[in-house]
Amino acid sequence: MLSVLYILVIYGREVTEAEAMRTLFAGREDQLQHLFIYDNSPFPHTPPQGVAHYVHDPSNGGLGRAYNTACRYAEAEGYEWLLLLDQDTTFPPDAIDKYESTIAAHPETDMIAPRHMLNGGKYLSPTHYRMKTSHLQNSTPTGTVAFKDACPINSGLLVSVKSFIKAGGYDEPVWLDFSDIRFIEKYRKHYNTFYVMPDLICRQNYSGLDTDAEKVFRRFCIYLQCAAAYPRDSWADTFALTVTTLRPTISHTIRQRTLRYLKAYFKSGILHHKL
Repeated sequence: MLSVLYILVIYGREVTEAEAMRTLFAGREDQLQHLFIYDNSPFPHTPPQGVAHYVHDPSNGGLGRAYNTACRYAEAEGYEWLLLLDQDTTFPPDAIDKYESTIAAHPETDMIAPRHMLNGGKYLSPTHYRMKTSHLQNSTPTGTVAFKDACPINSGLLVSVKSFIKAGGYDEPVWLDFSDIRFIEKYRKHYNTFYVMPDLICRQNYSGLDTDAEKVFRRFCIYLQCAAAYPRDSWADTFALTVTTLRPTISHTIRQRTLRYLKAYFKSGILHHKL
């Protein structure tokens, strides 16, 4: 039997209400014994009976801390693979079987990714990325893909424990936005390619579609915080992050007719980050 630890990160939602939980394990309840739940909610939730491990982090340490914590658990318990899960990802039937068959068919790879599609039909992952961000596309590559050509998002990413450790894990200060870009940036220093499953397409609930003004602003401030925490290896990194974050800042400012986005941008420290 393949040794996979599933790591589900949740926030503000009952475990059983998470789309990833509801869809991935439908008909595969036997795999719940290999489920690691990291709960970033202010208050704890009751995990399903029989799960491998449950962690409650009321400080909301973010995705990086959750994935790194799960990797340490996986290494201690002898797991070979980590499957990273976001609560808002919907998996098709037989997804676990497809992961298992792909591992068996491609022993040469240490990272396997599904394709992610938004409701509008555009692909979110894996897609070409530039300036520290990926861009929606009408199609995605499949099979063996070079990291220079495309980048996968966190959710649904299957990565070997040994390669996760070799890459140095996730940078925890980059705790939400840019976390996947940063991890792949580190990972590709050791590995050139990953494998994209042609027959596994996930649906992703995109948080960027929220229309509540206060929620949008709070979410934007988190985005800036993560960008400011992103390590800079060169002036090119600083330039990319500055330009990438300035675009939505201007867009929000014009659309909502308020200067608070510009004020948040200048206060974030993005422009003053030292190499």
